[in-house]
Amino acid sequence: MSHDRARTTGAVRDAGEGVRARVGQWWRDDPVGACAEALLWLLFIVLTFISTDQAIASDRAYPMLLVVLGVAGAGCLVLGVLRRREGRSAVSGSGIGRPGWRALGLTALPFLAMLCWAGITIPFATHVALSNRFGPLVHIRLPMASMVVPLVEAALVVLVAVGLVVGIGRRRLPEALWRAFLVLAASTLISIVWQVATRHAMVRRAVDGKLMWRTSTQLGGQATYHLALLLGIGVAVDAIRRRYRVGLSWLIIAGLGLAIVLSGSRAGLICLGLFCVALFIWGRPASRDGRSRRTLTGVLGLVVLGLVGLALLWLRGGALVDHDRAQTWKVAWRAVTGDGSTVIVGRGYATIWPWFATETGIVPGAIHGLRPGPFGKSLVHAHNTVVQVGGELGIIGLVLLLVSVVGVAVLAFRGIHGRHLGVCLALLASLPALVLDTYLVKNFQVSLVWWLVAAAVAVLMARPADHDQPTDSDQPADRP
Repeated sequence: MSHDRARTTGAVRDAGEGVRARVGQWWRDDPVGACAEALLWLLFIVLTFISTDQAIASDRAYPMLLVVLGVAGAGCLVLGVLRRREGRSAVSGSGIGRPGWRALGLTALPFLAMLCWAGITIPFATHVALSNRFGPLVHIRLPMASMVVPLVEAALVVLVAVGLVVGIGRRRLPEALWRAFLVLAASTLISIVWQVATRHAMVRRAVDGKLMWRTSTQLGGQATYHLALLLGIGVAVDAIRRRYRVGLSWLIIAGLGLAIVLSGSRAGLICLGLFCVALFIWGRPASRDGRSRRTLTGVLGLVVLGLVGLALLWLRGGALVDHDRAQTWKVAWRAVTGDGSTVIVGRGYATIWPWFATETGIVPGAIHGLRPGPFGKSLVHAHNTVVQVGGELGIIGLVLLLVSVVGVAVLAFRGIHGRHLGVCLALLASLPALVLDTYLVKNFQVSLVWWLVAAAVAVLMARPADHDQPTDSDQPADRP
């Protein structure tokens, strides 16, 4: 018995020494990148468990997310300064190189320009919201903070995501993303288990009196946070393809996929289905035996996903677009086409949908369902990123948004035949969600994850300069 106990103690000691050695190596390889990773883990945990949309003190116009993003941005700035002082970007691959900076500029700068255009439109429009919560319909003039704060949040999300990618560096990006989404998968499952155990999961009554559980975390609502989970699945797929932590990678896929199903999101199932179909087409191995086995597995997986999707649609009423969204889009069309000039410049930021003032309680009233507005009854926001931007910022804002999104899509297309196929396909499969809900200019916690992956793909897919040394991410994909 004492011999067995000694053997067990020795095994535990060896395992502990192995973990310490790996942690030490992780830190010694690139301390700046390790600090950036740790900051990303902390962000994922905070955004999963803490409601950062809550107000700072009693001022509803300033949410806690501003503090979180501000602290993270300051950390990224310090890491960026340290990274620049190293002066090794083109030598050791610890930075992102000039091609990486150009790719980041292609994707991020047009979006930041769109936010600047949104700010320019504010003084030239009348900003009021309608409320009938306490009796007759009244007009409420919006405070300036309710229009400026969301734009600041949207800009900080982009800058923090880019700063984290720059701090991590191109060489360690693939493994860093995997570790970050491992943290996100674990925190998501813990949060969901807590919700179910404490009966905090949302129960929505659907057709025929059926009851349906819908779960989410503080990262996003039931209809939105699937976007971040899908991107994590893509990162885990790439890890499996290069045989990196295969067991844990399958657990990440299973956990995040389960969370998408439990969210009850129709858009989530659509994006996940598109990702699976794209992976089935482009991700099959070259060998005939492996192709046959993977084909059978893929077909069975698509059948299961199809059955889950049909059951979800049945529980949700059988429609992909509900009446309220259709009504909201009609209001936007009438508002923007009422005058020739509004087609080009839009109605002005926060004129059709003063969503921030409504959701924070500055303007009283329910935040769900149709409510009266200056241009007719609509939802609090457009539930469609393209419609939201096009209605309020016109063709100018829409072009800037599309330049940014198309730039991300082009870079992702560049990687669908390479080592990062999974994350590139997941990023492409996430794009339809932009026309099913309002990301990038809203839902900032989820948008942070999207921008993080978009910036990582931009850096990984940037063509290396002649003086850059090749890294593991530049090598061809392993085809198991």
